[in-house]
Order: sequence, then C-alpha cells, then structure tokens
Amino acid sequence: MRVQLLLFFFGFYLFQSFCALGQAPVVKGGYCDTGGGAFDILQKYNGCGSLTVTLENKVVGAENVGYFMDYDITTKPVGLPLETTHTYNKLGTYTILQIGSVNGTGFSLCKQVKVPESQKVNATLEVFCNNILKLTVEEDAISKAYDHVEVNWGDNQPNSNWKSGDGVMTRYYSGAIPKISIQGRHESSVTCAGEVNILDPITAESSVETIQIKRVEMQQDGKIALLYEGVEGVSTEVFYAENGTYQTTDIVRNQKQPGNLTIEKGLNPENQYTIKLVSENCGGQKDSRSVGTMVLKATPLEGEIALSWNQYANKAEFTGYNLFRNDLVIKTFQSVDDVKWTDKDLDCDKEYIYQIVALTNLARSFSAPKSVQTTTSAPEKITKASVTVEANNMVAADVILEGKGLTGTYNLIVERAEQGSTDFKQVSGAQNQAIHFEDKAVNTSGTSYCYRFSYENSCPLKSDFSDPVCTILLRQTPTSLTWNDANPFTEGLDSYDVIQTDANAGTAGLPVGLDTSYDLDRNNLVTADYSFQIRAHAKSGNLLSFSNLVHYDRKPVILIPDAFTPNGDSHNDVLAVKGIFVNAFKISVFNRWGQVVFQSGDMAESWDGKIKGEDAPAGYYTYKTEIVDVYDQPFAKTGTVLLIR
Repeated sequence: MRVQLLLFFFGFYLFQSFCALGQAPVVKGGYCDTGGGAFDILQKYNGCGSLTVTLENKVVGAENVGYFMDYDITTKPVGLPLETTHTYNKLGTYTILQIGSVNGTGFSLCKQVKVPESQKVNATLEVFCNNILKLTVEEDAISKAYDHVEVNWGDNQPNSNWKSGDGVMTRYYSGAIPKISIQGRHESSVTCAGEVNILDPITAESSVETIQIKRVEMQQDGKIALLYEGVEGVSTEVFYAENGTYQTTDIVRNQKQPGNLTIEKGLNPENQYTIKLVSENCGGQKDSRSVGTMVLKATPLEGEIALSWNQYANKAEFTGYNLFRNDLVIKTFQSVDDVKWTDKDLDCDKEYIYQIVALTNLARSFSAPKSVQTTTSAPEKITKASVTVEANNMVAADVILEGKGLTGTYNLIVERAEQGSTDFKQVSGAQNQAIHFEDKAVNTSGTSYCYRFSYENSCPLKSDFSDPVCTILLRQTPTSLTWNDANPFTEGLDSYDVIQTDANAGTAGLPVGLDTSYDLDRNNLVTADYSFQIRAHAKSGNLLSFSNLVHYDRKPVILIPDAFTPNGDSHNDVLAVKGIFVNAFKISVFNRWGQVVFQSGDMAESWDGKIKGEDAPAGYYTYKTEIVDVYDQPFAKTGTVLLIR
C-alpha cells in the first residue's frame, strides 16, 4: 500500500518536550508534521560517545513503517528504511523520522536523540608552598557539555563536583600531594561518563612565579594604568619607585586577573618610574620583575616633528620599540639605543598624537600620549633643478625640494614652453609626487624647450615658479662639438663644461667658459671610444642644463682572409684587404725567405697570387700592414695567409 504523506511548507521551527519518563524530545517542522506517528526509543550507552537505539512502533494497525535515523527535517523522505536498531558513534544530536500509514492514511513523527560528550576535561594544577593545590578547570565547550565535573583528590576523601562558573578549587594536604583525576559527568538519565583525565602535581606550575606585570601605561595626568597576571587567593601588593626607592601604592589584590587598575599617586608623567609586584610566598615574599615607564618628547618643526624618548631601563629584557601615531604603528626599532626619530610624513595644520611603547619578553610599557600640531609655512621657490636631453623624444627633469613649507605629501608642477616663448603649459600629471620627471612629448633634435617648476604642499600652499631651465642640443663632427648658443637660463649663464667619458679614464669635466663649440684633441683620444655631453651652469650655481649625449667609437678595423685560391673560378681568387676608420694604409707580403712579393698603399688593390707575372708557389706567406687611423694614430698588424693551388 502506498504511503501517503502530507507535504507542508518549509517553515522550519524546533520544539522540544520531555515527558516524566525521560522520553526523547519530539521535533516539529517540515515532513515531521504529518502527525499520527508514535514510537518509543530504547537507549543503550556504549560509553559516552557511542549510543545504540532500538525503536518500537506504537501506532495500532500501522502498515509500511520505516525509520530515517539521521533526518534533516526538511528533505523529502525517499524509500522506506526498515532498520529499527542503529548505533551512533559520533557526538551530536540526531533526528529520527518515523513514517507509515494506517488504512491508507500516512503518518509521521520525529524525535531527537543526543550522543553525549566523552572527551577529557581540560584542567591545570598549581602548587603553593608544597601543600596547597589549586585546580583550574578550563571553561570550554568540553567542560560545558557535561552536567558537572567530578574531582577525585586522591586523598580518600569524598569527591568534589565542579560546575561551570565555580572558578578555582583549592585543596590542602598534610603530606605529599598525590595525583588527582577529573571526569566529566552527565545528568542521571545518561548512564555514561567522560574519559578520565589524570593530573600529576609534579608537573604543575609554581603559580607565584606567574604573578607578573603585563602592561604599564603612563597617562597624561600622571596616573599609571597597570595590568598584571595574578593568582586567585595569593595576596599581591603593587609598588612604585623613582630613583630606585620603592614605595607602596596601597593597592593589594588576591585575584587571578584583576584587569586594569590605576596607580594614583600624583606622579609626574615627564619622569621615569619602575613598577613591581610583591606577593605572599609560603610565609615570605616574592618580587615580580620590574617594568619601567616610558617618557616621550615631541617637538614640532617646520613640516616635521622631532621625537625622542628615554632608553628602556632593563636592556636584558628589551625586544623593541613601537612608535604609534594616531593609534597606528608607524615605525619599529630593534636596538635599545634607538631613542630618536623625525616624522616627516605629515600634513599641515593637523594635530597628531604619538606614543612610544617599549616591548620586553614579558610586558609592554606605554608612554603618556603627546599631542602635537604641525607648523604651516608657504613653500619656498625651487632653486635647485636640472634638465637633461635623454633622447630625441625625451627630456628628464630633476628637482630638489627644500626649505620651509615642505610636507610629506605634495604636488610637483612641471611646465614647458618652447625656448623664446612665455607660453608655459603644465606637462606633469595631477598630484605628481615624483621629483624625477620624464617629458616624452618633445622633439629635441629640432627644438629647444624650457621648463619651470613649482610645488604645492598638503596645506595646500603653493610656491612661486622657479626660473626656467632650457635644453641644450649637442651636435658632432669627426673633429669637433657644437651646441645651440641660446642662453639656457633667464637668470644668466655662468659657464659651460664639456663632460668627457671613456671606459679607461672615467668622466672628466672640461670647462670651456661661454664657448659653444669644442675641438676634439685627437692626439689624446687614444681609444677613440668616448661620449660627450654639455653641462651649463646658471649664475646662481643651482640650476643646471645637460645636453644630449654623443658617442665616438672609431677604432680602426682591418679584415684580412686566412687563405685564398687564385684558380680563376672568381671565388676567393685574390688576397683582398678591407678596413674602416683608416686614413692611410700599406701592406707588404713576404715569401718564406723574407723577400717582398707584393706591396701596395691602396686598400683597393689586391694580390692576385703572382710574382712578376708568374704564379707564386702554394704555401704560407707573411704579411705586414701599417695603418694610420682617422685621428692620425699609427697601428701595425702582422699575420700569415695560405695560398692554395
């Protein structure tokens, strides 16, 4: 017979009800809501973490009864599982769906079962004075899954029960402290318990050692905010010292974690103090490590703020400084001796709040915050700049920004006009932060260009434009250099330099005054591998203009074959010599006895392999070339050539 199920809308809600006999709660929602179902769940715990259930149908006259053992409440049931016994081996809450029919009418019912927690409860032991044991149960998801935690103190006394929120438990022993065990327990209806956790006091921490200062923060009013790690039940007193003499703050705590407390002793935030804790320790006292306070000084300068602070007192524990600005770390320092820094990345007319924090391997010490406002001045006119012709289609400009009004962010404005024109137009982009600018929309081979510069700081205030700096076009001939004679500076030209560079001698500046041409000294150009550039100095000495680079690479090259075959096949029939960068040439060919068999002073002439009209015998011949290059420098080259018949 078909099972008829009524399909309800997918509105999911959960309702739990427990009867007096401890029946599993009924679940409502989705396909669970057809109604009419009835079944009992017989539960058998196989130790916590494993649960076997046996299901018994209670619907009279039921037909085609099936059970879904892990139903998600909303999915449409498919098939008719006939299993009535199932074992759950994972922690969790599971929904069992019963479906069936009576006289052709479908029914359903959902109930939930829960597989209880079985894991060990986490806890730590702390030992004081050799006979006081403190147990701290970790309040995590495991411990909270149990009804309570049972504690066996190992002293043949009744066990104790711990519940979430009970805090630390203490036990006193007259002799040696034994191992203790703890076990998570469920309510009485759950016939299993969690795994036993055995704790050994031999490995427990001596808690008084853990009482240490974690954070010290000096405040602007001289109060000190303090955070320390305490121990429940251990009396701890807070002391402070200036110049090494400790005084009590009258603050005594006996809590594990007191949070932030405040020392209010009318202290001066500009002075340095040390703070320590003194705790009871088995009838005596135990001092914590001391933590020193930090003092920060902040001095506003033009466009920047100079910061300095005291060196942290305990160098052995020091790990670093963090400098905060407006609650964000802007700089870290690794050395205890780093106690100064200048902040230049600032905006005008803005207030900044600084703090320095000393880091140690245990604590942090904060200075009192310092509020500082930057000063404001208009930027000064740019007086140091240069332009350089980099290529036919590019001019590079370099600017030095200095003086009053300089801020960390700015907009450098670059304008260009053709030389002789006053129609300057901006060629730099918006919010240009680069002091090296490349203008690629130029034709330096035919036009000279003038550039001027201004910059706007973050206030925003703008400087006057600099005096213009114009480009220089350098041209070359084999024997001289010439460049355009238009003045590259409106403020006046001081002088030109010819900058000569070669691979051997390096770079040298050759002053030429106001001349606009330069004759090359060919007698001194030995390698003939040089580059030249013109540098112009303005009368102020701060503006520079660099021309384009020109290169000379005119070393003589002679090409002589290793062999030739004068056999009349029109291929390699003659000893032909080729050369470049040669002004004068002479070649002599010798036979094996040193006799001249061919000689010529014209590179266009070649030896046809004949001696006085007769074929020269095959074999090796020696040659010698004497050369004068384009700079009248003599060179010689010798070698051998094979005549093949």
